[in-house]
Amino acid sequence: MSKEPAAETTPDDLPDDTLGWRVAVLELAPPVAASLTFIAGLVLLASAAQPALPDRLNALLQAWPLAAAELSHFLASIAGVLLLIVADGLRRRLDGAYWLTLGLLGAGALFSLLKALDYEEAIILTLIALLLIPARRAFYRRSQLTGALFSGPWLIGVALALALVTGLLLIAYHDVAYRDELWWTVLRDQDLSRSLRALAGAVVVGVLVLVRSALRPHRKSPSGDKAAADLARAEAILARAEGARGEANLIFTGDKRFVFSPSGQSFLMFRPRGNLWIGMGDPVGPAADRLDALLAFHAAADAACASPALYSASAALLPQLIELGYAVRKIGEVAHIDAARFSMDGPARARLRQTWNRFKRDGWRIEVVPPGGAVDWPALKSISDEWLAAHGGHEKCFSLGRFDPDYLTHFPIAIAGKDGEPPAAFSSLWPSADKGEIGIDLMRHRSGTPSGLMDILFIGLIEWASAEGYRIVDLGMTPLAGISRARYAPSMNKIGAAIYEHGEDLYGFKGLRSYKSKFAPDWQPVFIGAPGYVSLPIALAQAAILTSGGLKGLFAK
Repeated sequence: MSKEPAAETTPDDLPDDTLGWRVAVLELAPPVAASLTFIAGLVLLASAAQPALPDRLNALLQAWPLAAAELSHFLASIAGVLLLIVADGLRRRLDGAYWLTLGLLGAGALFSLLKALDYEEAIILTLIALLLIPARRAFYRRSQLTGALFSGPWLIGVALALALVTGLLLIAYHDVAYRDELWWTVLRDQDLSRSLRALAGAVVVGVLVLVRSALRPHRKSPSGDKAAADLARAEAILARAEGARGEANLIFTGDKRFVFSPSGQSFLMFRPRGNLWIGMGDPVGPAADRLDALLAFHAAADAACASPALYSASAALLPQLIELGYAVRKIGEVAHIDAARFSMDGPARARLRQTWNRFKRDGWRIEVVPPGGAVDWPALKSISDEWLAAHGGHEKCFSLGRFDPDYLTHFPIAIAGKDGEPPAAFSSLWPSADKGEIGIDLMRHRSGTPSGLMDILFIGLIEWASAEGYRIVDLGMTPLAGISRARYAPSMNKIGAAIYEHGEDLYGFKGLRSYKSKFAPDWQPVFIGAPGYVSLPIALAQAAILTSGGLKGLFAK
């Protein structure tokens, strides 16, 4: 029964001829169904608290054992309690809650008849069930109950087993003399009473397990085969994408999931964190397909009972985010270098020029190895390990790459060193297929290297990028840079600006911006966006935790 989330069951994906009032009905169905189900539960519980009508009960007992009637009375009250519980699952659009509700309404109607011929209750419950049937499509979020936790044959087997045990119990005690009183008080300490209580307890425990499963969203990770297929599909899109940002190469980290647009021409990568699906960067693919990719991402998150958020969105994506009604906040700025126009001429670049000339005289050189080229991986690992030991001892993730040869072989590697000596520094690069942009990912060097070594590494790779025809070199984001703290700015902006000003020991925000500023970049804003019901500060904190590899990494130096 294992299936992937069925996006086709969402209201957004209904055929054109079903839009309009039908969509409105489906939007109203979950809260209305939850209210009706809650009322049905109250009806069963209220009935259980009232004495049975003598004429109806006597008529029932002519053909139905008292023990069975009392057990039905007990199970009807249990069904009432469970209907109160699953009503919240209907409100959350869970398909497991929908199927359980139909089952409980049917069982409640049957038990109402078997306990005292309460046909009025049975009619009410049946009508509610009939009203729910046409609204099936409104309950599109998969739960554990329908997510292969229980298989159909297994459930049928359990039901048959319970029916068999109940039948055996009734046969074994068919000749017991009863009085018209509650079985759990009159038959206390008798064998039949113990049997009935044991059977009722088993049924209650089993049903509670089912209800617990039904009310848990199904968030199964993709299988290995599907994850590999999705990565191959995303890689093919990236290889022909126009206007993709360098960070789109984060698909190769292996920690991302993907949502594809209906056309299959674009994708958006994300990672779940708590109740959020945090998308990384802009959708990758044709610009005309961006909105469809965002809608597909939103619908997939919604179907999984999660909330979407988008981290590190560019200014180019703002029109689509606004069209979706997302709230948007600036979270920092990225440093863009125009590779073709970059020059070390003029007084403003005098110090860079002097550093470059000094290192060249001392025999330093910059080499950029193409993807898959010959690289001394043990030497680079030594550099990486030494750099990590001096910077907290662990790798970042989500919005940054890591040192892993399987990951790094996808990219050009810029290496700084002297002839005949081991490398002293390196940087991995994120190229775009159309050469519109190339970004810098890892930047690592040995301890004790000469001051200015990373400057000449940057200069060397910028010159290489210009020679290769790349238009923009992205030096990466400076978090919280350029955020306004004006009087009427949102509180999130004011807090971010204060952290930027006074949190240098925490991250080194100002130092990072100051270092990149020496290359005179064009600073471009980046944003976080999410629907209005999502707290942007929480979404940003969750993205920071993902990038840091956990709470411990978030506060590591």
